[in-house]
Amino acid sequence: LARLTQILTRMTEAARLEQGLSDVETERFDLVPVIAGCVDGYRLAYPQADLHLDSVDTPVMIQGAPDLMAQMLDKLVANAVEFAHGARIDMRLEVVADAVRLAVANVGPRLPEGMRERLFESMVSVRAGGDADTPHLGLGLHIVRVIAKFHGGTARADNRADAEGVEITVTLPLALRVES
Repeated sequence: LARLTQILTRMTEAARLEQGLSDVETERFDLVPVIAGCVDGYRLAYPQADLHLDSVDTPVMIQGAPDLMAQMLDKLVANAVEFAHGARIDMRLEVVADAVRLAVANVGPRLPEGMRERLFESMVSVRAGGDADTPHLGLGLHIVRVIAKFHGGTARADNRADAEGVEITVTLPLALRVES
Protein backbone atom coordinates (compact mmCIF):
# COMPACT_ATOMS: atom_id res chain seq x y z
CA LEU A 1 0.00 0.00 0.00
CA ALA A 2 2.86 2.37 0.86
CA ARG A 3 4.55 1.63 -2.50
CA LEU A 4 1.34 2.30 -4.41
CA THR A 5 0.86 5.56 -2.51
CA GLN A 6 4.41 6.68 -3.46
CA ILE A 7 3.79 5.77 -7.09
CA LEU A 8 0.51 7.68 -7.23
CA THR A 9 2.03 10.70 -5.48
CA ARG A 10 4.93 10.91 -7.93
CA MET A 11 2.76 10.38 -10.99
CA THR A 12 0.35 13.05 -9.75
CA GLU A 13 3.25 15.51 -9.29
CA ALA A 14 4.31 15.11 -12.91
CA ALA A 15 0.75 15.33 -14.24
CA ARG A 16 -0.04 18.44 -12.18
CA LEU A 17 3.13 20.15 -13.33
CA GLU A 18 2.38 19.55 -17.00
CA GLN A 19 -1.25 20.65 -16.64
CA GLY A 20 -0.45 23.66 -14.46
CA LEU A 21 2.22 25.25 -16.65
CA SER A 22 -0.36 27.17 -18.66
CA ASP A 23 -1.29 29.08 -15.48
CA VAL A 24 2.27 29.91 -14.41
CA GLU A 25 3.13 33.60 -14.52
CA THR A 26 6.64 34.35 -15.66
CA GLU A 27 8.97 37.13 -14.69
CA ARG A 28 12.41 38.37 -15.65
CA PHE A 29 14.80 37.24 -12.92
CA ASP A 30 18.46 36.60 -12.16
CA LEU A 31 19.17 32.86 -12.24
CA VAL A 32 22.47 33.12 -10.32
CA PRO A 33 21.05 33.68 -6.80
CA VAL A 34 18.33 31.07 -7.40
CA ILE A 35 20.95 28.42 -8.24
CA ALA A 36 23.32 29.51 -5.44
CA GLY A 37 20.51 29.44 -2.87
CA CYS A 38 19.43 25.99 -3.98
CA VAL A 39 22.99 24.65 -3.79
CA ASP A 40 23.36 26.01 -0.24
CA GLY A 41 20.20 24.08 0.67
CA TYR A 42 21.44 20.89 -1.00
CA ARG A 43 24.61 21.00 1.08
CA LEU A 44 22.38 20.77 4.16
CA ALA A 45 19.95 18.25 2.66
CA TYR A 46 22.69 15.96 1.28
CA PRO A 47 25.59 16.16 3.76
CA GLN A 48 27.07 12.98 2.24
CA ALA A 49 27.36 14.65 -1.17
CA ASP A 50 30.47 16.48 -2.40
CA LEU A 51 28.74 19.38 -4.21
CA HIS A 52 30.69 21.98 -6.20
CA LEU A 53 29.25 24.98 -8.05
CA ASP A 54 31.15 26.90 -10.70
CA SER A 55 29.05 29.93 -11.56
CA VAL A 56 29.36 33.26 -13.28
CA ASP A 57 29.50 36.24 -10.91
CA THR A 58 27.38 38.56 -13.03
CA PRO A 59 23.58 38.54 -13.32
CA VAL A 60 22.09 35.98 -15.70
CA MET A 61 18.62 37.22 -16.56
CA ILE A 62 16.05 34.77 -17.87
CA GLN A 63 12.29 34.94 -18.39
CA GLY A 64 10.49 32.31 -16.39
CA ALA A 65 9.50 31.08 -12.96
CA PRO A 66 12.14 30.93 -10.22
CA ASP A 67 10.21 28.22 -8.36
CA LEU A 68 10.21 26.00 -11.43
CA MET A 69 13.95 26.53 -11.87
CA ALA A 70 14.45 25.41 -8.26
CA GLN A 71 12.23 22.37 -8.85
CA MET A 72 14.21 21.48 -11.96
CA LEU A 73 17.53 21.75 -10.10
CA ASP A 74 16.07 19.67 -7.25
CA LYS A 75 15.46 16.82 -9.70
CA LEU A 76 18.92 17.15 -11.29
CA VAL A 77 20.76 17.17 -7.97
CA ALA A 78 18.71 14.35 -6.41
CA ASN A 79 19.48 12.25 -9.48
CA ALA A 80 23.21 13.06 -9.31
CA VAL A 81 23.40 12.35 -5.57
CA GLU A 82 21.74 8.97 -6.05
CA PHE A 83 24.22 7.88 -8.71
CA ALA A 84 27.39 9.53 -7.31
CA HIS A 85 27.40 7.60 -4.00
CA GLY A 86 29.38 10.34 -2.24
CA ALA A 87 31.70 11.14 -5.16
CA ARG A 88 32.07 14.72 -6.38
CA ILE A 89 29.12 16.37 -8.16
CA ASP A 90 30.01 19.33 -10.35
CA MET A 91 27.45 22.01 -11.21
CA ARG A 92 28.29 24.67 -13.75
CA LEU A 93 26.34 27.80 -14.71
CA GLU A 94 27.74 29.63 -17.73
CA VAL A 95 26.62 32.05 -20.41
CA VAL A 96 27.17 30.89 -23.98
CA ALA A 97 26.23 33.38 -26.74
CA ASP A 98 22.55 34.26 -26.12
CA ALA A 99 21.85 31.38 -23.74
CA VAL A 100 22.67 30.13 -20.28
CA ARG A 101 23.88 26.60 -19.73
CA LEU A 102 23.35 24.75 -16.46
CA ALA A 103 25.16 21.41 -16.18
CA VAL A 104 25.13 18.85 -13.40
CA ALA A 105 27.77 16.12 -13.70
CA ASN A 106 28.39 13.15 -11.47
CA VAL A 107 30.71 10.19 -11.32
CA GLY A 108 28.86 6.90 -11.61
CA PRO A 109 27.58 4.51 -14.22
CA ARG A 110 27.62 5.65 -17.83
CA LEU A 111 24.47 5.82 -19.93
CA PRO A 112 23.75 2.72 -21.97
CA GLU A 113 23.68 3.20 -25.75
CA GLY A 114 20.37 4.54 -26.99
CA MET A 115 19.30 6.00 -23.65
CA ARG A 116 20.39 9.64 -24.04
CA GLU A 117 17.02 10.80 -25.38
CA ARG A 118 14.82 8.14 -23.78
CA LEU A 119 16.04 9.15 -20.33
CA PHE A 120 13.76 12.20 -20.42
CA GLU A 121 10.64 10.21 -21.24
CA SER A 122 8.13 9.56 -18.50
CA MET A 123 8.50 6.17 -16.78
CA VAL A 124 12.04 5.50 -18.11
CA SER A 125 14.94 4.75 -15.77
CA VAL A 126 18.37 3.13 -16.09
CA ARG A 127 18.73 2.11 -12.45
CA ALA A 128 19.94 -1.43 -11.90
CA GLY A 129 18.28 -3.49 -9.20
CA GLY A 130 16.80 -0.97 -6.85
CA ASP A 131 15.16 -0.87 -3.50
CA ALA A 132 11.80 -2.66 -3.50
CA ASP A 133 10.50 -0.22 -0.89
CA THR A 134 11.40 2.83 -2.97
CA PRO A 135 9.95 2.48 -6.47
CA HIS A 136 11.61 4.56 -9.14
CA LEU A 137 9.37 5.81 -11.92
CA GLY A 138 11.83 7.75 -14.04
CA LEU A 139 9.86 10.98 -13.65
CA GLY A 140 12.64 13.28 -12.39
CA LEU A 141 14.38 13.87 -15.71
CA HIS A 142 11.03 13.97 -17.48
CA ILE A 143 10.10 16.89 -15.20
CA VAL A 144 13.49 18.51 -15.96
CA ARG A 145 12.72 18.45 -19.69
CA VAL A 146 9.15 19.74 -19.18
CA ILE A 147 10.44 22.71 -17.17
CA ALA A 148 13.28 23.40 -19.64
CA LYS A 149 10.80 23.40 -22.56
CA PHE A 150 8.46 25.71 -20.65
CA HIS A 151 11.36 28.19 -20.42
CA GLY A 152 12.15 27.84 -24.14
CA GLY A 153 15.12 25.60 -23.50
CA THR A 154 16.38 22.07 -23.89
CA ALA A 155 17.74 19.30 -21.70
CA ARG A 156 20.21 16.64 -22.73
CA ALA A 157 22.18 13.82 -21.17
CA ASP A 158 25.69 12.79 -22.12
CA ASN A 159 28.35 10.46 -20.82
CA ARG A 160 31.23 12.42 -19.31
CA ALA A 161 34.31 12.48 -21.51
CA ASP A 162 36.76 12.78 -18.61
CA ALA A 163 35.50 10.04 -16.27
CA GLU A 164 32.86 7.43 -15.66
CA GLY A 165 29.57 9.17 -15.18
CA VAL A 166 26.95 11.39 -16.72
CA GLU A 167 26.36 15.10 -17.31
CA ILE A 168 22.86 16.53 -17.67
CA THR A 169 22.81 19.92 -19.38
CA VAL A 170 19.92 22.37 -19.54
CA THR A 171 20.24 25.26 -21.98
CA LEU A 172 17.89 28.23 -21.64
CA PRO A 173 17.57 31.46 -23.61
CA LEU A 174 18.65 34.65 -21.90
CA ALA A 175 15.89 37.21 -21.34
CA LEU A 176 15.75 40.01 -23.82
CA ARG A 177 17.26 43.20 -22.49
CA VAL A 178 14.67 45.80 -21.59
CA GLU A 179 15.68 49.22 -22.86
CA SER A 180 14.73 52.11 -20.57
